[in-house]
Amino acid sequence: QGWGGPALLDSYSDERQPVFASTARDFIERAIHADRDFLAAQDPERDRAGFEVAWAERTSGAKSEVAAFEPHYEGSPIVFGPPDGRSSAVGSHQFAARPGHHLSPRPLASGANVYASLGHGFTLLTADAEGGLAQAFRAAAARRGLPLDILEIGAAIRADYAADHILIRPDQFVAWAGGTADPDAVLARATAS
Repeated sequence: QGWGGPALLDSYSDERQPVFASTARDFIERAIHADRDFLAAQDPERDRAGFEVAWAERTSGAKSEVAAFEPHYEGSPIVFGPPDGRSSAVGSHQFAARPGHHLSPRPLASGANVYASLGHGFTLLTADAEGGLAQAFRAAAARRGLPLDILEIGAAIRADYAADHILIRPDQFVAWAGGTADPDAVLARATAS
């Protein structure tokens, strides 16, 4: 649509390839080795009761593995993640809006899920839609021809997301979250322009 910079397409590889590699290494390959080791150590023909106990213990551990699967793009050049961040499939689920992470689902005051209210372009979730920072984002987006919707969130949602303002990308990942910023710089980085 003409609003992305020349490096925006490159960011796809910067984000996705480390996540794919981490998924293969940290989940698929690890599970294959764990299954092989389990079957080598446990034989239901030799010790049925011992096998069933070990199987029950093993399946209860699967919950922690599922909880650890949280693909994120902290190492992306187009998000304001931690300076030493790396994109990975291993993470932790939190409500807090963290750059490079998928926005957590949350019902709005209207009862609708936040995803149903996000725009098709970028969306700025804000505690004050008429405030100076929200309007500065609106003006900066207009200058860039960038699709931006502004959605006001209440105090409870702001507390859950732990940020006054959150810029959501079209893929529902957080590009930036904070209290103050230079909207031109945030949008320039988020669009690689």
